Amino acid sequence: MNDTKVQYLENVRQDFETSPFWTFAGLQTQKLEEGSVELYLPYRKEYDNVRGTIHGGIYMSVLDTTMGMLCRSLGSDDVMTIQMATQFLKPVKEEAVYSRASVINRSRSTALVEAKLFNEKDEMVAHCTATFKLK
Repeated sequence: MNDTKVQYLENVRQDFETSPFWTFAGLQTQKLEEGSVELYLPYRKEYDNVRGTIHGGIYMSVLDTTMGMLCRSLGSDDVMTIQMATQFLKPVKEEAVYSRASVINRSRSTALVEAKLFNEKDEMVAHCTATFKLK
């Protein structure tokens, strides 16, 4: 990987890791490469819903952030979620989660992306697809 790409990815990392939402949520970057992103979210009691499991909005926020970071890793300086569909497969109770994203299809101005969320036992707990506007 050339120095320009390395610097670009470092800028993407810094953009995300210094954002107010990232800091609030407590996300951690596990992997950031061109076209490959993995994020980790340590468990916090504040994520629990009334059932004592991690709230679905937390699932969706992690998945959306992972896919947005993935789109940025491909060289788009500005990305925006246009549409997002999430399937909740399993509840998570008092566990950390991690996510991975991949590109399904990309055009000049949009990307169709998928992301998967896993619990500490490596079980998929949510699956998501989304369309992103790329600039």
